[in-house]
Amino acid sequence: MWTKSKSATLSLVCTRILIGAIIAIAAVLPFLLSSRPAGRFYGASADTGILYIGMPAEAIVAVCLCVYACFVPAMFALFSLDRLLCNIRIEHVFLRDNVKYLRTISWCCFAVAVISFSSWPFISYVLIFVAAAAAFFGLLMRVVKNVIDAACEIKDENDFTI
Repeated sequence: MWTKSKSATLSLVCTRILIGAIIAIAAVLPFLLSSRPAGRFYGASADTGILYIGMPAEAIVAVCLCVYACFVPAMFALFSLDRLLCNIRIEHVFLRDNVKYLRTISWCCFAVAVISFSSWPFISYVLIFVAAAAAFFGLLMRVVKNVIDAACEIKDENDFTI
């Protein structure tokens, strides 16, 4: 039987796996895009990294800068999500800390949107869509934060009346 606790635990495990994956990607990204020999992989020549797809060196530097700049708010958001899920798992939903975590996640989404939108002239038009998606998720997080904040106020008022 699938329960709320199992769902929260699954979300927590997935969040922690994603934190590990982002750390791993951050560690190997320079080697994937570098101009060091990578062997004979599909789309790679002997003097390019594995993921090289015909970009000039300046574009590779721009991609690395954009990705690393996005990693910082992404890690803050994932750690906030981890803390939020830990609270939900122990059934502490309507807490001021959860409102703080949701606020942090929303600002991190907006930060990724700004970084992506400011990087698109140097990399690709695809980043405009990434920026729009990040801004949309940031807005959704703000709405959820406001709902949880209002619920916390109602809970606090009910606690005072009893």
